[in-house]
Amino acid sequence: MDDAIAIPSPLGALTLRPERADDEAFRYRLFCDSRQPEFKILLAPDVYEQVMRHQFHAQTASYRHEFPQARFDIIEHVSRPIGRIVVDRPGNMVHIVDQAIIPELRGGGIGTAIMRSIMADARAKGLPVRLKVASSNDPSMRLYVRLGFVPIHSVPLYIELEWTSASTPTEPAPSC
Repeated sequence: MDDAIAIPSPLGALTLRPERADDEAFRYRLFCDSRQPEFKILLAPDVYEQVMRHQFHAQTASYRHEFPQARFDIIEHVSRPIGRIVVDRPGNMVHIVDQAIIPELRGGGIGTAIMRSIMADARAKGLPVRLKVASSNDPSMRLYVRLGFVPIHSVPLYIELEWTSASTPTEPAPSC
């Protein structure tokens, strides 16, 4: 696993490793777990499954096409997949394309640890970090604002945020 990245977190050491074909079932479950729960209630189970499969495959193809140089990683803890992150580095910024953690581990500092690692790398290279977040995703929005991200653009349903090394996080960085 030469391409693996180790990141310390409150849960313990995390590993970001490139996605493999055998990760598809995990990625699909994570994709479904990351959608609004009301959506599942509104559709019959077979229709829901069909819609989710279609959206999952469309997102996968779209990300691979739009971000061919991106790093598509599975986040692991003790060899167990617990999340996914897609990061594109086109040269002028670090772009977080997608990030998700399994529901039972959300809110435990894993996302913060991963974001701080990405931000430290971006700071060392003098690059901003950008991402888009659903305007209805309050937990993610709180995380990004706490880390010093600021809104730079809004479109219906999404807000684009940016962090620069000049950004001031509203929580102190952990001391070493």
